[in-house]
Amino acid sequence: MTNLLTTWLLVWLAAAPVKRPNMPVGWTWPPSKAMKSAGERCLRRLDDASQDYHRAEPVKAITTPVTIPALALGELSLVPLKGKGSYPMDCHLAAALRDVAPALAQLGVAALGFRTLHEYRRVRKHGRTTNILSRHALGLAIDVFEVRLDDGRVLQVERDWADEPLLPLVVAVFEGADAFRTPLTPANDPDDHGDHVHLEAHMRIDP
Repeated sequence: MTNLLTTWLLVWLAAAPVKRPNMPVGWTWPPSKAMKSAGERCLRRLDDASQDYHRAEPVKAITTPVTIPALALGELSLVPLKGKGSYPMDCHLAAALRDVAPALAQLGVAALGFRTLHEYRRVRKHGRTTNILSRHALGLAIDVFEVRLDDGRVLQVERDWADEPLLPLVVAVFEGADAFRTPLTPANDPDDHGDHVHLEAHMRIDP
């Protein structure tokens, strides 16, 4: 009986879903030396790409805060749909968006309209706030509600997702980019992301 129970337990453990932390692997607060080193490498990437940026004042939970003048990242612009501010973000998000800008430009994308960039808060699921810190708090996430094209058209995620084939193609750019995690969209998370696309950048931290 003992052997049978042991075998059953091993099978159950093997089949159980693996719980993965929402935070980047190795993330701590205050930032570790490895995180600070990763941030310095990221800043050098922006320098090498001739990206205009400013080192931002310290921001809670953002390891390497930067601001982007005019919110222009290469060929891609970010357009705030509400509020005003300097819009600090982690360097890794800025670099990731800059990296995909050429691919988005090939699709005719000129700008992404967003409502949430950095915001220190917890993850919401099914309308309820969890105890999990959001990656918005880390400055690594952006919520995109509009895609603005270079021909002047504005595609709204909530209104146009079902009928505009370009929107899934835009999402596919991020899904195929190593710098981003899987986007959350009306297709894969309609309950919590029915009106926008949630994008999260990775933060690679060497051990």
